[in-house]
Amino acid sequence: MLNLSKELLEELAEHFESEYPREGCGVFAIFKGRLKWFPCTNLANNNDDFIMDSKQYLEIKRTAEIVGIVHSHPDASCEPSDSDINNCDALCIPYYIFSYPDLELHVQQPKHNTVSLIGREYIFGVQDCFEASKDWYSTQGIQLPARDAYENLWWEKGLNYFTEDYINSWGFKKVDSAEKHDLLIFSIDSKVPNHCGVYLGNDVFFHHCADRLSCRENLYPFWTKHLTEIYRYET
Repeated sequence: MLNLSKELLEELAEHFESEYPREGCGVFAIFKGRLKWFPCTNLANNNDDFIMDSKQYLEIKRTAEIVGIVHSHPDASCEPSDSDINNCDALCIPYYIFSYPDLELHVQQPKHNTVSLIGREYIFGVQDCFEASKDWYSTQGIQLPARDAYENLWWEKGLNYFTEDYINSWGFKKVDSAEKHDLLIFSIDSKVPNHCGVYLGNDVFFHHCADRLSCRENLYPFWTKHLTEIYRYET
């Protein structure tokens, strides 16, 4: 479940009020590691349903990672309807259903959640760049070893946890150019590597940066400047 800030909830309430007595709708999406609320137009012909504008939805999806479908139940409970449950399962994305005006929340999880790696809160040693990469590779049938006892901010202490020998021991070999599924190593304001991610192709990679949510993001223009090494898993 996403961590919804007071400011975000206030934005939701404002939108729901503007749509009342119709259902308000929109999406939660991760944009550059931040959770954002994107309101959408409800095209339904009645007040007790919502049909999200597909053009708006696809435009959001083009630049951000959609992690939740949001709508209100005006003057009703937040319990999902049969339509909510069926559509949630079909899209494979959680539904965030709010009663209005009470703003009680029910999160309907789909049978198969396609965004479970996206939108994680950062916790060093538990949910960080290494764990994000490890969990992504596990979805591809590649099991990275359990991490050693990393120290936080190790690059400020003269330590290097991303040496070539160490990464070789995971089954990876250094390569010159990136292909889909390669492990990317970065040095961010550091003389030693201090960040990693997985290349997904087409200039996009998956990673989890400190103080941000896990997400897919473009390498250019920022991240490519800090990319120092590329590794490929050898089957």
